[in-house]
Amino acid sequence: MKLGISGLFLKPAQVGGAEFTLRGLLVGLAQLPEVQPVVFLPPDLTPWLTEATGELRDRVQVVPVPIVQNRFVTEAMRIQRYAKDLNLDGLIYPNYFTPWRWSASIPVVTLIHDLNYAHFPQLFSATKRIWLNMAHRLTLMHADRTVTVSDFVRRDLARVYGMQPRSAPVTIANPVIWSRFTPTVAPQSPLTQPFILSVANHYQHKNLRTLLQAFQQLPPDLSAVHLVLVGQLPARLVGMRRDRCDDIPALVATLNLQGRVHVTGYISDAELGWYYQQASLFVYPSLFEGFGLSPVEAIGMGLPTLTTRCTAIPEATLHLAHYVDDPLSAAEFAERMALMLRDRPSFLPTPEAITQIRTTYDPVTIAQQYVALFKEISRKVYTRHRKGKASGQ
Repeated sequence: MKLGISGLFLKPAQVGGAEFTLRGLLVGLAQLPEVQPVVFLPPDLTPWLTEATGELRDRVQVVPVPIVQNRFVTEAMRIQRYAKDLNLDGLIYPNYFTPWRWSASIPVVTLIHDLNYAHFPQLFSATKRIWLNMAHRLTLMHADRTVTVSDFVRRDLARVYGMQPRSAPVTIANPVIWSRFTPTVAPQSPLTQPFILSVANHYQHKNLRTLLQAFQQLPPDLSAVHLVLVGQLPARLVGMRRDRCDDIPALVATLNLQGRVHVTGYISDAELGWYYQQASLFVYPSLFEGFGLSPVEAIGMGLPTLTTRCTAIPEATLHLAHYVDDPLSAAEFAERMALMLRDRPSFLPTPEAITQIRTTYDPVTIAQQYVALFKEISRKVYTRHRKGKASGQ
């Protein structure tokens, strides 16, 4: 089976979950002997593939596709032609947009990661909200199957759009490349003090403001504990309004926490692996997630994990994390963090929990679900074709 994946949306370190999904799918598909993965990338990003797939690079065919105007126009004008020339058995669009299809012979699957704009419209421009609404509706009408990364998003699609899709959306979770965190490399100035770790881009809905306020409220006996905030800063984020992001460094200064809070910005996988291995506690205060990759990673890396019950987070973490009841309560976060820091062994994920998380989101496991989905679509297309020929006779 020859499967193509569009990577024309890719802006390394800027598009969040969609990039990790692309990486994980390529790594998973490349390990399946019956699959030949083909990825379409802007020419200047083809070196990204080696970093993303490592020793599996030779199993992935890369097709450089120059961007004309923007990625949406290029996907609409170029990808299907390449797909036909390459005789692909299926196409995956990993980031919500399904181009108009002039050829229905190649099955198309498109991922929708979340409907963030519908829940936090103030974080998006009016133009962006209109575009996302239209693009999602077109995907539901034109993709052979729409994939959502959680059941929460699947239900959200039905609630927000209330339309009959071409075919019922199916949930296939995000893959996690566990090997990207090893071998670990220490940061240039590694912490020697115990620390709490949080990994989130500085979007407003990540709720880092509440986490900082909670950290300030930790009791005196935990004053030696530091807080590390890993994640892309607003200046390099795309998709949402940057002027609506919280200024976390400024808030750190306002709360007089400069000596204990470390804002790293974006860091390498190897450095992140070091933080995951060395942290005392992982805290993820997000108010909205279509999936929730960071707490999944934290549990899989063996960290006690405190997060919220918001949206898809309990589902993605397989209910194996610890959860606050009020995500906006700094006092509750502070109380739970203190409890978990003082009695850390009681809150460590069990070996069984770690195995469950790692197995569930293993890239090969996720890739096999996509292969099964394309086989199902192909059978239906073949059946429709046979019925059409029979009725024509």
